[in-house]
Amino acid sequence: MANNKLVGAVAVTDQRTLLDLVAIWYRYHGAYLSDGVARLAILEQMASDLGNIKAIELTPQQFLEYRFNCTNREVDSITAKTINNRHGYLAAVYRKLRKLKIINYECPLAETDMIKVHERQLGYLSTNQINKLFPCLKASKNESVWWIAQICIRTGARWGEVEKLTRKQLHNNKVTFEFTKSKKVRSVPLDPVFYAGLLRFANYKNPEDRIFCDARKQFGRIVKISNINLPRGQSTHVLRHSFASYFIVNGGNILTLQKILGHSDIKMTMRYAHLAPDHLLDAVKFNPLVSTDKINNASI
Repeated sequence: MANNKLVGAVAVTDQRTLLDLVAIWYRYHGAYLSDGVARLAILEQMASDLGNIKAIELTPQQFLEYRFNCTNREVDSITAKTINNRHGYLAAVYRKLRKLKIINYECPLAETDMIKVHERQLGYLSTNQINKLFPCLKASKNESVWWIAQICIRTGARWGEVEKLTRKQLHNNKVTFEFTKSKKVRSVPLDPVFYAGLLRFANYKNPEDRIFCDARKQFGRIVKISNINLPRGQSTHVLRHSFASYFIVNGGNILTLQKILGHSDIKMTMRYAHLAPDHLLDAVKFNPLVSTDKINNASI
């Protein structure tokens, strides 16, 4: 569909609004993304917050005003990382529709930089916190919450991947994750004793039956009751971070971790590399004071 046409000598501009473009994007592309429904809701809210103006008329200044308001309001402000995600989602709508030749103009945010966010170490549970949390999960009336959390922290799986497990995904001391974020199937081994207990829990289930009931909210309530302070924005995901962190601390290989977590980009996995016992150990071996340290150590 053309974005401009001539009527006599007057150019008529594309009349489609932001919501119109979001709807087209979802129909032709977003519906096939693993997070498509969630992303659609975010984009629709953004379009409304921006006044649902004509998509062709959106300016960088309008988006920057929206960004400032979202990150600086007194109530329910959002983080820089979240607004960067939204920025990326909206820009992706324009880029995809231009690629599909549904619009013929550039993304209005093409030259707008995202907020620079300081890197922070990913939070993970200490041994004491793990020992405190899991008995509380075990005592819950919702039995699924303990089993789901156990599988997450034993395999590094996302909560949603485990919560929707069916009986057929358990086989040969392994759990196979389907419908993953990367859209690739992956299998991760489990401790044989734990696996045997899991099979007993899943007893009498048919292959297509779900093993667990929903338990995400219950997990959040138990974490709160346990007085375990998690980094902002983390809840069930702390289990995945905990698995990955201890895997590297205990000497696990970063490439193996990438396969276990299902990361398509090694950069995502490298966030845990600094936890390796020998990470950048050459800084100790080759710094300018090495010879001085040897002398001082010899005199101690």
